[in-house]
Amino acid sequence: MEPNHCKLLAQFKELAETEWLQIASALSQHFGEPIEISEDDLSKRDKNEVEIVMNVISGWILTKKHRPDIVEAYERLKDTNLPRSVSFGCLDEGHDQFSVGLVRADIQDASLIHEMQIRAFMPLLRKYEDFDTNPANEKVERIVERLQQPFTEYYLIVLSSLSVGAIRIVKKPNKTYRVSPIFLLPEYQSRGIAQIVFELIERQYADAEKWELATILQEAGLCYLYEKLGYRKTEGSKVINDKMTIVFYEKRMNDGMDREDHPWYPRRTPTS
Repeated sequence: MEPNHCKLLAQFKELAETEWLQIASALSQHFGEPIEISEDDLSKRDKNEVEIVMNVISGWILTKKHRPDIVEAYERLKDTNLPRSVSFGCLDEGHDQFSVGLVRADIQDASLIHEMQIRAFMPLLRKYEDFDTNPANEKVERIVERLQQPFTEYYLIVLSSLSVGAIRIVKKPNKTYRVSPIFLLPEYQSRGIAQIVFELIERQYADAEKWELATILQEAGLCYLYEKLGYRKTEGSKVINDKMTIVFYEKRMNDGMDREDHPWYPRRTPTS
């Protein structure tokens, strides 16, 4: 038996039978065919497919460890002055039809956010070697510090019952908000989730007149995403090293175009 298969199956057997069925159902939808999480089934799959299975199971265990009852979390957070949980829409056709939502994070979520942040940003750290600025190099204490800031609000990005990323919103003067950072686990990137998250955040902070964020100039896909969402590059940039430059974006909400008229605006029916 392959070592990775052995580890995966051992993790899988730690879960309850109802969780086995949920994970198998989710993976079957993803692959478009029935999947059994067994040595025989895994031996027929390529490395990338096995990695997806491993990431889904480890993500499930990670969520269970830090947020064992996602329903209870929604209930506990729903009556605050600022709504702390939202859920809207689903992925577009051609993607897994799971609902995407946000759950307001607090101090107890710092470890979960930290672990997901490392996994999400590690590929960029290896690529650009920006050791002094990359979030994958941050300590968990830095996230705890941010969670305690009165001007910061963190949200877990939830796909079905799994925490798959996070977004931090920084409140600035004059109805300006900054996204810093937003991230998704590698296996959930490029699936349309970020676009839904931005829509949710804009609905959550409906008073916003301007949004700001920064990204890597050399990451054309990220630049394209933000421009598709209505962000425009501002003047100025910051050279991190000879491989990487940070560029800055903003989006003004009173630009004369209703959000529903933007070409990126998803045509979905809200689920709540």
